[in-house]
Amino acid sequence: MKEKELQILNASLKLFVENGFHGTSTAKIAKSAGVATGTLFHYFKTKEELINRLYLYAKESMLGEISGHYNIEKSFKENIKYLWISLVDFGIKKPEMFQFILSFHCSPYITSLTKEEIENRLEMALESYTVGLKKQEIKNISYELIVDFLWGSIVSTVDHIEKYPEKAVDKIKEQAFDLFWDGISQ
Repeated sequence: MKEKELQILNASLKLFVENGFHGTSTAKIAKSAGVATGTLFHYFKTKEELINRLYLYAKESMLGEISGHYNIEKSFKENIKYLWISLVDFGIKKPEMFQFILSFHCSPYITSLTKEEIENRLEMALESYTVGLKKQEIKNISYELIVDFLWGSIVSTVDHIEKYPEKAVDKIKEQAFDLFWDGISQ
């Protein structure tokens, strides 16, 4: 990715989270990125194209935190815990990106093609975690429901940590993971 393209993506990320889609003009993005409006349109033909690329960028960053970390030598629970904590840590370390994903996941501006592309990548990254279903270490619940429950617990944990930053973050993560695990384990 080129430097100017990255500048535009990072500037637009902040602005879309703060102001939403309609409250963020391309002129404001260009100014915040320190580029000319024409440069913005050189990389992204439309605002819709920009937001779709930003969605892919944010989700790819999140996937980078979890891809390739399944360790066959560890128990299924240890692997799920690593995945879960990695996603919580992503939400803590990259709050704007995390908030953008939350805000725009169901947005009509994100095309079905973009959603399909990233969901296919996510599914491939999580494929190794279906081991728990096969070994019957977790309840016999649909894969989609477990993934939604996992995501919901991550969002709740990140939100809780943001509300109470003075509390022991590691202890909160441990307790929240235990609540999640108790909900899916046999």
